[in-house]
Amino acid sequence: MTEGHPWMHIIWIWILVLATFISSVASYGQLPTFTNTPVNVTITQGSEAIMRCGVENLGTKTVSWRKLPYNVPITVGKEQFLELDRFKLVQVVSRCEWNLHIKNAHTFDSGTYECQVSLKSAFIRRNVTLVVYDSSKDPVKPSIHISGTQFVEKGSPILLTCNVTSDDMPQSVDWFFEGRVVQTSYERNVYIHQQVSLSERLLTSTLSIGHAQIADTGKYVCRASKDLATRINVDVLNAETYNEKRDTQEERASSMTSSSGVFCIRTLSGSLLHNMCLYVCLTIMFIRVSMPCIATCTLE
Repeated sequence: MTEGHPWMHIIWIWILVLATFISSVASYGQLPTFTNTPVNVTITQGSEAIMRCGVENLGTKTVSWRKLPYNVPITVGKEQFLELDRFKLVQVVSRCEWNLHIKNAHTFDSGTYECQVSLKSAFIRRNVTLVVYDSSKDPVKPSIHISGTQFVEKGSPILLTCNVTSDDMPQSVDWFFEGRVVQTSYERNVYIHQQVSLSERLLTSTLSIGHAQIADTGKYVCRASKDLATRINVDVLNAETYNEKRDTQEERASSMTSSSGVFCIRTLSGSLLHNMCLYVCLTIMFIRVSMPCIATCTLE
């Protein structure tokens, strides 16, 4: 048994080498992918901001950080281009993460930071939104409000606006129509636009539909988080059909009232009854009641 121990060690070493080789072959040719890390970071002024970026199957490729909309990188790989001691790249090998740290963060550090991996013919990106707020100011109570067109004629545009206010600013909001997700569609002329004001801690999202159809009638929901959502009902009116029906009814009523009045006047003689009947006929003509005047004014 004692003499067999060295051989067992060698066998185990070969098994580990073989497993590593198989794992490398399995991952060869796979594109880098981002892991599930937070995309929103909210801290108080003076704290340390940590923006995480996990990348699997990185291989020989490099990870770079920059602040949008600037093109100058903060870090590329382990090299730091922004010569500020407050900024530092920290690599966490066990989680395949390349994290950007900002010490003593200020409100002007707020913004969107991009973690980027360069490929041969393209880039893959993940944005992280940093919000640094002044702790001396009162915290903002989370709120959401939706406004816009509630009654619109068919063919006219629909415009809905959703305002979200919060210290923990969401990166975006989701729109729903009758329980289904609404997305930008160039074919249907549907557009979603979002704008963030870090100073006001306000996110504004607008949903516009170029030409409303009857099928667009229903409930629209704006949702920023699980507990922060609101809704609005929109009715699309078919004005052309309503006007056609109204014109037809008015013409029919006018024709019937006019004909009954003429018939009444022609069939009555010049007497007291004639005057009474004329008064009734004129009254009926005035209120446009579609009721034959002859029923009231027939002479024996």
